[in-house]
Amino acid sequence: MAKETFEIQEKRTSRRVKAPLKLEYRLATDQDASGVFRLAEAQDISGAGIKFTCSESVPAGTLVQLRLSTPYTSRVVELSGKVVRSNREETKSYQIAVSFGQLGEKDRQALDNQIQLINICTLLEEMGRKEASDLHLTVGRPPAYRVDGELAYTHGHELAAAEIQGMVYALMTPEQIHEFEEGKELNYAISLPGIGRRRVNVHMQRGSVEATYRIIEMNIRSISDLGLPAVVAELARYKDGLVIVAGPTGSGKSTTLAAMVDLINSEFRKVVVTLEDPIEFLHQNKRSIVKQREIGVDTLSFHTGLKHVVRQDPNVILIGECRDLETMRVALTAAETGHLVLTTLHTSDAVQTIARVLGLFPPDQRHIAQLQLSNSLRGVICQQLLRKKDNLGRVVATEILIGTPAIKALMRDGRLEQILTHIQTGTKFGMQTMQASVQSLFERGLIKKEEFEKAARYTRDLALAEY
Repeated sequence: MAKETFEIQEKRTSRRVKAPLKLEYRLATDQDASGVFRLAEAQDISGAGIKFTCSESVPAGTLVQLRLSTPYTSRVVELSGKVVRSNREETKSYQIAVSFGQLGEKDRQALDNQIQLINICTLLEEMGRKEASDLHLTVGRPPAYRVDGELAYTHGHELAAAEIQGMVYALMTPEQIHEFEEGKELNYAISLPGIGRRRVNVHMQRGSVEATYRIIEMNIRSISDLGLPAVVAELARYKDGLVIVAGPTGSGKSTTLAAMVDLINSEFRKVVVTLEDPIEFLHQNKRSIVKQREIGVDTLSFHTGLKHVVRQDPNVILIGECRDLETMRVALTAAETGHLVLTTLHTSDAVQTIARVLGLFPPDQRHIAQLQLSNSLRGVICQQLLRKKDNLGRVVATEILIGTPAIKALMRDGRLEQILTHIQTGTKFGMQTMQASVQSLFERGLIKKEEFEKAARYTRDLALAEY
């Protein structure tokens, strides 16, 4: 059956959903002795019934048995119903309408789940067509997509709390549902045939379930394809030390890390162990062995996973995010003892990133932290995404700090206020400020003047806030 594009529609008191259902049916009569299920083409479905086309006439009043499945999962729902309408079409096929009647609780739940599965998968599929980065499901508002950094609502209906919960739960395992209901927050990733991979955050908001879905590119793009400076590749080639990728949410940090791991995987025979929450990009072993461990699935926490990772003979350790003191402490120790450690922080520039790392340590341990960081830091990559001049996508702007002897001395002595000057004058080492990167993008005609001015104001405000 050919795959089509479908929409969620409101009809009568029961919402009908058009979807790429695989439908099989057979007549529940004594004459249908063969018991063979025939294929039909579903047109739409609701909690009350289903409409489909088939090649034979099925009289009104006939009882039928149905099997329903979607291309997204292996779940099959079996139901019974009665034909309430049968019309011959010009194509010599027959349009059949079936009423489900009074379903038992188990069948009703299975049907509702299948409909909500279709709803959420239709929205996730639309993400790819719209080239959206995110999908937001919020109570009382239509579904919203973020496209090139801008939020846009669909023309669909306002979502009810129960509807969102049904859609979100339709793609969760019983274990995930239990974990979410216990903790009120859950991060995970899903892969759906024909749709792709999505990162999911499920959370509570005013007592209702809401969710955000972020698209994960299936193909890992190279460092050069992402428009990142060549020095990023050099940072990935180091044998040891700490590399931090920083930026706000949605700035492409995970994409940059994936490109760095892919470079290592392609060029070196190494063991790479990742600790991620959740796993986003899927790496296939090339020259290296890449072990991807998901927090909550393969290990309890970043800290727990890090305590044991050194026994797994890693050359490279990727930590999805250094969120606390203990994780950062172990990361610095690993970077000092012969491992290349890649991680992220939610900071906006290089100086703020260094300050955030040191700020994790209590005052009486700050000097030791300064020594550790100055010994191990290879570089900091800060990034933000700016809308392209042609409005077709976004382009990355970066601030790069390299752990030169001069930079290391400043960190060791706690003279962070002098780091920016060294970044500005360190172009021969591959360093650049965010302001210089944005200026270059504008001069190359990649971003509009308004985008340039907005980004320039943002970087100036950051500098004023810090000093």
